[in-house]
Amino acid sequence: MAAALDPGEPHTKFVTWAKENGVDINGIAPARFVDRGMGIVAAKDIKKGDRLVHVKNTSLIHAALPAIRDLQLPENVPVHGRLAAALALWYSDAEHQEYKIWQDVWPTQSDFQSTMPLYYAQELQNLLPHAATTLLNNQSAKLEKDWEDLRRHIPSISKELFMYTWLIVNTRTFYWTYPDLPNSHPRLPKKRKQLTADDCYAMCPFMDYFNHSDVGCDPQSDSKGYSVAADRDYKAGEEVYVSYGSHTNDFLLVEYGFILDSNQNDSIPLDHLLLSLLSKEQADALIEDGFYGNYTLSTKEPTTCHRTQAVLRLLILDNRRYSAFVGGDDDGSKEQGKVDQYLEGILTKYSRRIMDISEELEHLKPDVPGEGKRERRQSKRIANVKSVVKAEHRDVLIKRWKQICDILNTTIEVLRA
Repeated sequence: MAAALDPGEPHTKFVTWAKENGVDINGIAPARFVDRGMGIVAAKDIKKGDRLVHVKNTSLIHAALPAIRDLQLPENVPVHGRLAAALALWYSDAEHQEYKIWQDVWPTQSDFQSTMPLYYAQELQNLLPHAATTLLNNQSAKLEKDWEDLRRHIPSISKELFMYTWLIVNTRTFYWTYPDLPNSHPRLPKKRKQLTADDCYAMCPFMDYFNHSDVGCDPQSDSKGYSVAADRDYKAGEEVYVSYGSHTNDFLLVEYGFILDSNQNDSIPLDHLLLSLLSKEQADALIEDGFYGNYTLSTKEPTTCHRTQAVLRLLILDNRRYSAFVGGDDDGSKEQGKVDQYLEGILTKYSRRIMDISEELEHLKPDVPGEGKRERRQSKRIANVKSVVKAEHRDVLIKRWKQICDILNTTIEVLRA
């Protein structure tokens, strides 16, 4: 159990502010952990089911808040961008002080620069795993679009500040479905079934202290607000986690800036390995059958999903055998050995490629301009990405590639058995 340290005066002041502003806190407290930043610990022995924190709905920060609606931001801007713009305006306004005590305990811009792939040197972005690259490109595109849509409406805000508050929203919001949805905001749909995940952002003061574990407390919301109850018994001094959801380490890295040492929800996408092997006719057949793409290799049993088993059969068997499998007329056991051998070859080749990537990372010298290095694949370059390779970024990437290689090698051993 990691030692929990005194969080410091700003956090102590924030807890008092939170209690005065609709946050009920029971038996837990913020704490600082060596090399891991802030988190939540049990301040006393806690029993399973005890309610640890409740944040009233009137204390949440969301798009329907009158203070945000009054900004009259363009209606085409998504909720993420609206919240980021509001936070940036409040953060820079000396007269807008009601959230300053909360802002004082947010991660700093330096914290994000040391952890988020958005700030990685271009060379390291080029060496991200395929899934992380896809996520980062999508994240970068959303950030750029939000900035372009808002820059004329918030001329006093720099892109650097907007990027900072955009990441605050990205890393510290919870899912919220607006109890009074029909009257919440002109941009939001009137019917709950039309809400999308991109609409349902809310910031939750104090609850954003909790760190993630793949097994942890499950935050719950209703019309009265947000709450967390203990998922098990805790001894005083133990860290209390919540689960952000069933996410892979690639997702956690890009969206939150960390990876777990052990993640039961981790998986590896195989699309970039398998789709390139298909002929046009095979691709068309998979599209027609609903089996095109979304192929994964998991740490759980079965390690390969049904979709992956389908595409492998199409690649190496005749159409009749493939059709029998996807149609449910044949469980595929007769050809399983042949399928496993074929997949083993693909994974072995990928494992060797990872060894080359890892070696390239090992030879990248931190804190020097990254010029003249080989680019492995194209990656979008966004504003504020530094040209310096940082040791902490490189080391996280080395660790992530090792995790991926371990998953591959474990699967290869099983396939060979």
